[in-house]
Amino acid sequence: MRPILILWNLSMTRSFLLKAKTWYQLHMVLGIFGASFLLVLGVTGSLLVYGKELQAFTGLLSIEVKQERLPFDLLYKRLLEQVPEGSVAGWLVSDTQDQADQVWFHNLEIPSKETVYLINPYDGNITGRLKENRSDSLYGFLLVLHYSLFLGGVGYFFTGCIAVVYLFLAISGIKLYKRFWISFLRLRLRESMQILFSDLHKFVGINAVWFHLILAITGGWWSLRDTLILSHPEEKVVHHLWSSEYSIHQLLEETKKQIPGFRLGYISFPHHSKEEPIGFYGNRFDSSGLESRYGSYVRYDVNSKQIFDQVDMSKESLGNKVLDSFRPLHFGTFANHLSKMIWVVGGLTPAILAISGISIFYIKRKNRRRTQKKLLSSSV
Repeated sequence: MRPILILWNLSMTRSFLLKAKTWYQLHMVLGIFGASFLLVLGVTGSLLVYGKELQAFTGLLSIEVKQERLPFDLLYKRLLEQVPEGSVAGWLVSDTQDQADQVWFHNLEIPSKETVYLINPYDGNITGRLKENRSDSLYGFLLVLHYSLFLGGVGYFFTGCIAVVYLFLAISGIKLYKRFWISFLRLRLRESMQILFSDLHKFVGINAVWFHLILAITGGWWSLRDTLILSHPEEKVVHHLWSSEYSIHQLLEETKKQIPGFRLGYISFPHHSKEEPIGFYGNRFDSSGLESRYGSYVRYDVNSKQIFDQVDMSKESLGNKVLDSFRPLHFGTFANHLSKMIWVVGGLTPAILAISGISIFYIKRKNRRRTQKKLLSSSV
């Protein structure tokens, strides 16, 4: 009986070692593949936390703060006086008083061309213009690089795949270092470079594992949802669906009645079909930090001005609230500057893991080759 137990224990140990080796190899291969992308996504993500504040230094969106914004109906009419004939597609209301609103506009003569106009909400004057994806501004450049690597829809899908790789690396890291509490605060600075990078990799990976999981799940969900789950019919632009004679202000006031304390973030104007509604997206002034800026909305039929549909995030199911919280969780805006500062540091951890992981692989490979040379020379 005793020999049987010994053989069983040996087989179980061997099986465990093989599984551990498989996990390690997968972790290493995926880490090498995703290292450079995680480096880019980590650094750009860290900068995007304070992207709008950084952009303020360029002065591109900066405006002089005055007492009150002009009513939207007047702003809309003044905008049309300064642009070619066409249609407004969307209106992003600035969340800071010292920056211009951003308006997406389709030129009637060039249907495929969409321009983002910067409009001063205090006097209605256009202060500048940007490309459709805003990549010619600092914030837009960082954002496009972060979510699509400037590869369009293919890049957006690819970053979603990188997020899945990132998630697996976090889970496999937990699997490989089950007894992390033994050395999760250890950094042996006076040892070899291999040991130092190994300690750094474990230190950052384990201590920030909660952060890795948040970023991987939220970022991966957006990319894969938008590219695989949601359908995106070919976009066509239909002009003159919203008239300057219609009142934006009236519908905004109705929205505030439907969602008490509503704070406007974005207006979506109809520009695809006659059936498309106009939508007012935002949140409540007293909403928690885990509610996104555009989670609540009311949409109206353009002709009848009756409510098309609406969502008050405070009354939604837990599942919808969790999905809505992905935006503040991903960008670290849920606790103002406290969470932002933590997210700036946390955003650098994928870059640290990428550099330390590649360094470990390179040093191990170099040491292995050196050992093989010694063995060959000693056998001659």
